[in-house]
Amino acid sequence: MNEGNQQILNRNVMIELIGDEPELIRQFEIDFLKQAKSSLQKIADLYNRSKFSDIKEEAHFLKTSAKAVGAEQVSHLLQTLEESGNELNKPECRELILNIKVALQQIHGVIANEK
Repeated sequence: MNEGNQQILNRNVMIELIGDEPELIRQFEIDFLKQAKSSLQKIADLYNRSKFSDIKEEAHFLKTSAKAVGAEQVSHLLQTLEESGNELNKPECRELILNIKVALQQIHGVIANEK
């Protein structure tokens, strides 16, 4: 998937996994956002301590969940962070973390606007 085709939240992913169950899908999305908030905080803490190999592990962990709920942009950013690992310099790492935060806020906006 190239960067231009990524959706903020591709609901077809969850529909293919569990069927057309809007309430259940919404709950998975909300649970993902809770997990992502905690994981992003952990990534930020690791960044502040220059623990880049640990950032790579946490990015991999969250990427799996992002893919499962169809958070394509977040998944792509996390994969970039994971693949870069120790080769990433601190400013590049910071930029990716900020982009992940923005992408997660966009997902929150999509979910919140559907109440």
